Amino acid sequence: MRRKGESVTLDANKLPLTHRVTALAAAYLNNLGCKPVETEVPIRPGWIADVASYWYPTQTEVKKLGLNKNVAALYEGNPSDYRKVMDWVVGEGLLTVVAEVKVSRSDFAADARKWTTDVSPANLCFLAYPTGVVEALPRGWYGIETTKDGSRIQKIHRAYTRFHAQFSAQQLDLVAAVGIRRDHRTRHRAVSDWLKAYRVEDRTKQAQYSAADLLHGLAEWVQGEGWRADRSLRDVLSKLGLKKVPAYAREAVAYFETLREEGKEKV
Repeated sequence: MRRKGESVTLDANKLPLTHRVTALAAAYLNNLGCKPVETEVPIRPGWIADVASYWYPTQTEVKKLGLNKNVAALYEGNPSDYRKVMDWVVGEGLLTVVAEVKVSRSDFAADARKWTTDVSPANLCFLAYPTGVVEALPRGWYGIETTKDGSRIQKIHRAYTRFHAQFSAQQLDLVAAVGIRRDHRTRHRAVSDWLKAYRVEDRTKQAQYSAADLLHGLAEWVQGEGWRADRSLRDVLSKLGLKKVPAYAREAVAYFETLREEGKEKV
């Protein structure tokens, strides 16, 4: 059974639980208003985000995450244009979004560098995990806590979140990475669809050509014409691609053989 959000492209090498939690994280961001949402997005050397997107939030959507409260506390970094940051927070600008998925404590601990880096990968960062995997969220990260089996979202944690400042070039890099990932996925799907359509059409044409050739050869054989005239019907059918006459067709073969013999007698 497909779970909510599992229409996204998922890495076949990952565990089923990772797939489910990833799908829930992608579905949550999509419902939040992030468009498009992509998985396995390279956002910097050595870092492929499990989920990445960007967001032009409305004021209602901003309030849903509490970004409109205490702007000074939510903001980290040294903005060159504080007014622009204010515009982002009240819902008039672009926000980049990243979600990381961890399904075990060892997996979470192994990526400690991601939680302590001085340069945030996006304006808003989410960590998605099943219950019991993360005891304390990294500073500045939202938490998407799912049930242990990854069947549904259990709670959204906002207590330690912060808005991370990014220069326009950093935002553009992530937006471009998401766009390229979407292009690769949709192009692959389109090419796959084209190939499937071509194969179906090609098989149809081959069947039509084979049927026409078979009927033409049969007509020549019955009339005693062409290279098929001196051969047995079974030999002719074999040369035309019907290597073995099925049981249900043997009566028809006998009928045509009789038809030809009767034609010879009339002559």
